[in-house]
Amino acid sequence: MLRPLKTLYEYFALFTSLTLLGAICLTWSVFAMPLYFLLPRRMGTAVGRRGIMIGFRLYAWSLSATGTYRLDLTAIDSLRGGPPVILAPNHPCLIDALLILTRHPNVVCVMKAELMKNVFLGSGARLARYVRNEPTRQMIKPC
Repeated sequence: MLRPLKTLYEYFALFTSLTLLGAICLTWSVFAMPLYFLLPRRMGTAVGRRGIMIGFRLYAWSLSATGTYRLDLTAIDSLRGGPPVILAPNHPCLIDALLILTRHPNVVCVMKAELMKNVFLGSGARLARYVRNEPTRQMIKPC
């Protein structure tokens, strides 16, 4: 009897957390789009990256609060204030990049070019001045 209830809760937690992630990204997009045009480049980049960090922190907190994940982000925190590094997540899912972005406000994220047109991620990524992965030879320069 307990196993079916646990499975039901896991499905509920998964779909609730994905809905929350969508709501966070969509809400940030509503603010990020006009800010991209209104703010100077340097300020817009800082505001964009900070906004993404705060939104993803809220999401990571919700994952911990619901018991969906148990997160220990101390290793990611140790990178703050250090020398510049290139992090190359091998994301079979989005969670690894998302967790890095929760802890560091000054990260340049290289994204699939199609995601820049995505209603959930595009406006925030443009405001944060994230880099498209196309053309490949040119993407390193803005990083």
